[in-house]
Amino acid sequence: MLVRGCHERIVSFTWNQRSEPKKHIPMQSIYLLIASVLFSVLLSSAKELPTSLEELPAQKNLPDLFKFEDGKKVKNLNDWKERRKELVEPLMFYQYGSIPPRPDKVTPRLDKEMAHPSNIGKEQWITLIIDSKKKLEMRLVIYEPNAPGPHPVIIEEEGSLGGSKNAERFMKNNYLFIEYARHDLDPDRKNTTGAAQKAYPEYDWETLAVWAWGGMRVVDYLESRNDVDMEKIAITGHSRGGKMALLAGALDERITLIIPNGSGAGGAGSSRVLGPGAESIGMNDKPHWYHPRIRIFAENEAHLPFDQHFLKALVAPRGLFCIESTDDLYANPLGTYATSDAAMPVYELYGVPERNAIRFRRGGHTFSESDWTSLLNFAELTFYGKNPKDGQSFWQSPAEVTPRPDSGGKSNFIRIGNKGNKGDYNYPRVGSFGSVSHEYEIGQYKVSNAQYASFLNLVASDSDPNGLYNPKMRIKREFKDGKIIYDTYPATANAAVTYVSWYDALHYCNWLGGDYTISLKGSSGQRKKGAKYFLPTEDEWYKAAYYDPKTKKYKLYPLRDSHKIENSDKLPSKSSYGMMETSDHVWEWTESKVGEAFRGIRSDSWFQGNNYQAAGRYYSNPDLELGHLGFRVARTTPKSTNKNEAEKKNLQKRARKFRR
Repeated sequence: MLVRGCHERIVSFTWNQRSEPKKHIPMQSIYLLIASVLFSVLLSSAKELPTSLEELPAQKNLPDLFKFEDGKKVKNLNDWKERRKELVEPLMFYQYGSIPPRPDKVTPRLDKEMAHPSNIGKEQWITLIIDSKKKLEMRLVIYEPNAPGPHPVIIEEEGSLGGSKNAERFMKNNYLFIEYARHDLDPDRKNTTGAAQKAYPEYDWETLAVWAWGGMRVVDYLESRNDVDMEKIAITGHSRGGKMALLAGALDERITLIIPNGSGAGGAGSSRVLGPGAESIGMNDKPHWYHPRIRIFAENEAHLPFDQHFLKALVAPRGLFCIESTDDLYANPLGTYATSDAAMPVYELYGVPERNAIRFRRGGHTFSESDWTSLLNFAELTFYGKNPKDGQSFWQSPAEVTPRPDSGGKSNFIRIGNKGNKGDYNYPRVGSFGSVSHEYEIGQYKVSNAQYASFLNLVASDSDPNGLYNPKMRIKREFKDGKIIYDTYPATANAAVTYVSWYDALHYCNWLGGDYTISLKGSSGQRKKGAKYFLPTEDEWYKAAYYDPKTKKYKLYPLRDSHKIENSDKLPSKSSYGMMETSDHVWEWTESKVGEAFRGIRSDSWFQGNNYQAAGRYYSNPDLELGHLGFRVARTTPKSTNKNEAEKKNLQKRARKFRR
């Protein structure tokens, strides 16, 4: 299939059979060079876009890929090829910065050559001299098999070159495996100007854009080799390298397969769909990766005129394979699935939905052995039509994560005194938390399945118009004598109820004696004065979890690791006040609003770079219903705690009100 566009490179795809490399045609080469320059000019000379939130209307859902800037709808493939031209500009202006055009020349210098320890190939250590005048240098290591070409290629950025543990598996399959030294162009340090920025000072590019540009220069070099199959070029990277790989693949259509691994925020993960523990724009502790303009949208993500599905849509119809871990919460597995799903209509428009792939495993934030196996399997499928022997699926959703059966406890409330305490350390772009001016009580444990089942039996026995029940809950629902009966399983009755949205939690509080006006459209839920029961604010939750009234300081839990769900079971789980199970892997809704689209969530999780606060700040979409997202209730300090019978009658009265 041949794809042309006024600023696009010509890209020919052959997916199901091996083919000989195409012969170079002089006029086509001239066309490619002109097209490349035009595309680069588009990237580097973008007009100024709005930088005031007032000029950027909030949109809580992912922006519509099939809607032109003037409001017209994409109706066919020709329309889409015009629409895709509009996607690049906001991405580069707000998030990555402008990049230089393709240099006039990329010249390789062979520094050394040696046999690979496996004896199935050799290593070539090469330095690329980029631009005949600027002479910018970037090092490569090429692992080349002894077998003749044409070779497909895997490109990976590396912090340090040589000694690859993965090169051998690719050489065995006749691939060139290439590492390039990203730090030669940008050293990945705050307030440091890298060699690439010094060479091209007129461009406002930041670290990720520099590294992506470096990956494109590797492709320039590959065009000069006669043993490379230019229709089978893949690029990959992990974490920050995954962000780079996706950006490079979105901008350079010569790259025919893009495989970001655990790339998260600024990569494959959405800024608008944030699962528990997901990194957000404001929390990033590597601001030099991005253009400073992206910080306009910290806690204001709804105002972004794009989201990361723009990058994925730019890759189409070429191959895209996102490799993720369900447990790697910081990399936002939920949001990564959302952007892949949002890009699928573009792949379907091209008639190649199978080229948009995503796979999840369990485990931490790493490029694992199984990830590399999946990468090779998908490359073989994409380039040669070879199905994997194990029959693995290349379209998956994150695994379900639920509370431990033996978790939970009695439904007691604990008193939180010491009103007027100071907040925790005021961390830049995050803020300070924990200062509370009043006394209150908070649930010792999260709301349990048994408690929530009692709530459902009183308010949803005839019908459930508010969608308070989710079939994935550890709560049974049966129909008996014209009524809906809810009951728990003995093993999980005391465990935290999950698969509850923020709205469900507010309904529960209202049933107990809260006073929230609930609107699904407006995400409203401000506590009214005099409410007896309520979701704790972030400050109320934070104080109850971390404040030590004896030392008047906040406790630090250095073993916390939001990258690994399994670590949570090993951590201390009782606060100074007696609040329990703050460190298990079930996150908790809070009342606090964050921007236009989110509500604060809390758990004993932090993120690297913020070692001053007791815990990192996270937030999620209020309509999410997940197996590791629950809540606990807070209340005003009662004058007397001996009111069981009166409280029971009040609950029944409020239940009747719910059923009207």
